[in-house]
Amino acid sequence: MKSKKIFVFAGESSGDMHAASLIRELKNLIPEISITGIGGPEMLKENADLLYDLKQVNFIGFSSVIRNIKKIKSILNKCISEIKKNNPDAVILVDYPGFNLKLIKEIRKFYTGKIIYYISPQLWAWHKSRVKIIQKFVDLMLVVFPFEVEFYEKENVKAVFVGHPLIKRVDKFLDSNVKQVSDHTVISILPGSRKDEIERMLPVLVQTASLLKKEFDAEINFICSSNFHKNFYEEKISDKDFNIIYDENNSDLNYKTILNSDLVITKSGTSTMECALIGTPFCVVYKTGNLNYAIGKRLVDVEHIAMVNILLKRKAVKEFLQDEMTAENIFEEAKRIINDNEYSEKIRSGFTELREVLGKSDASLNAAKEIASLINNQNQVIE
Repeated sequence: MKSKKIFVFAGESSGDMHAASLIRELKNLIPEISITGIGGPEMLKENADLLYDLKQVNFIGFSSVIRNIKKIKSILNKCISEIKKNNPDAVILVDYPGFNLKLIKEIRKFYTGKIIYYISPQLWAWHKSRVKIIQKFVDLMLVVFPFEVEFYEKENVKAVFVGHPLIKRVDKFLDSNVKQVSDHTVISILPGSRKDEIERMLPVLVQTASLLKKEFDAEINFICSSNFHKNFYEEKISDKDFNIIYDENNSDLNYKTILNSDLVITKSGTSTMECALIGTPFCVVYKTGNLNYAIGKRLVDVEHIAMVNILLKRKAVKEFLQDEMTAENIFEEAKRIINDNEYSEKIRSGFTELREVLGKSDASLNAAKEIASLINNQNQVIE
């Protein structure tokens, strides 16, 4: 097989993780492959040549984008220049629609190679009109939720369900880890991975933690993103009774903390899927700025924000958004999960249903096969 050049853009920590797994599988199929793009520490481990670290491109919300518009344009131009210079065999985009949809519109003016989207933006949930960009410029959507295939086929976009990449990752972890018994109630809190959301939500979460500490004499863990230095969190979480879990080496410490918890309070996003697949009851919180919320609310077309709830088509876990995200509300839900075994078991049964919906496919391997087939003009079929 001839050597191949691929450009990969992953703008978030979760995208970096999934992109790295995909790159690993691509290397097995195409040994002579070079990877350039934007990502983080996981892509670096796979010897990707990064133009920027994802920390430099990770903006959330309309107001944050406006504040950083010059920087974003500079990064966009750098990506365009790199693709024009190297003419890769494929450009692979991982979620992150605000940037990626702009990028593909610009590069299609000159780029004739394959554009592949791995892990679809949630266009079915909000700003559906942007599917027209994908319809016009993307060669293949590799989606991780079964219902997304039908969504794209209705829009005349080729889409293949490859499975969800967290299934294999979490199951590998669970194969070698069991929950540890503790004398204390263990509660873990995930405040997010972006500066704006952390600074907005963390004060409420610290207040909630104090209430839970007092009520249950609980062990409280704050699982913090390595996107920032540990002292960034230490300055904001001043109570020395709380543990700051900070895993910059990706050693499964975060997963172990979730597994050993009786309850998790997490912001919406990838962590909700991780908690569900690990099997720990949780509730979801999220709060953004008033401007972001007002704009977003007009564009959103789904009843729930947590993917577990979207896939199961019901509120399997509670969501506390915007004004409902108060310490008192979260505290009451946490008490119910901890004190009511029947209630917590009902939540866990939803996680079992979720696994049935997602199946057991190896997403990274399947996606790599599809990409190799496309760029080599082979009719390779996923087994």
